[in-house]
Amino acid sequence: TGQALHNSRRQDRTGARGAHYSAALSMLLCVLIVQCCGAFSVAAETRAGTLITNIAKAQVKAEEGEWTLTSNPVTFSVAERLDVALVRANDNAIAVSAGGVAVPVTLTNRGNGQEAFDLAATPSDATARVRLIAIDRDGDGRFDAAIDTPLVDGRTPALEPGERLSLLVVVDPAAIDVTVTELVVEARAVTGSGPEATLFEERGDGGVDALTGSTEARAQVSVPIGAEGAAGPVLFKSQSVRAPDGSTIPVVGAIITYRLEARFPGPTAGVRLPGT
Repeated sequence: TGQALHNSRRQDRTGARGAHYSAALSMLLCVLIVQCCGAFSVAAETRAGTLITNIAKAQVKAEEGEWTLTSNPVTFSVAERLDVALVRANDNAIAVSAGGVAVPVTLTNRGNGQEAFDLAATPSDATARVRLIAIDRDGDGRFDAAIDTPLVDGRTPALEPGERLSLLVVVDPAAIDVTVTELVVEARAVTGSGPEATLFEERGDGGVDALTGSTEARAQVSVPIGAEGAAGPVLFKSQSVRAPDGSTIPVVGAIITYRLEARFPGPTAGVRLPGT
């Protein structure tokens, strides 16, 4: 009976120690999971290709004392996130005239790695054509062949994360009567584009995976455009009479309302009413 009691106590201690070990291992696994998730959270704001090493530790307390369990190091490479923005300085319409017109746009690499972008511009009809897309080296919004650099096949150089690039889309008339109403300029990441989280294995910086962000690695801007000398604003003037008896006869006491209306064919800047 004494031997059985001794064995029972030893089994209780062994079971308790096993429970401690099991709890410690469970804790270590939880820490590993938290550490791994933390690595992906950091990756969203970290440069593509950065290596992040995680080592999880768990403190164990048992009858024999206290000790620390340490996991093997786990290293992750931060994936490249592909994002882009393309904007104009304003929404004014551009007139296509003889000799061509330059349309300024600004491209921004919103991803976390080096990335080049393919640019394309498409007029709404064939009465205008895109001569070239160039880097606006002096930022003056005008194309100068001696200063500005045309893109080869519409592709930009690789941009650093957050880097902006000023571009010019040069449009020429392709007919006597230019009827084009819109120019659509589009940018796409060279690595690839598609719905958010589209994966491109081992195609990111340094051979890491790349995936599209919230912009789907593509952006476009629509430019209202028209021919030089397009119709200007149309002015309308009208008046109405309301007499005390409800009629429209201009009698004593009647109220006369004058209305001036200006209608513009498209977005127009610098409109001013004299005397206001």
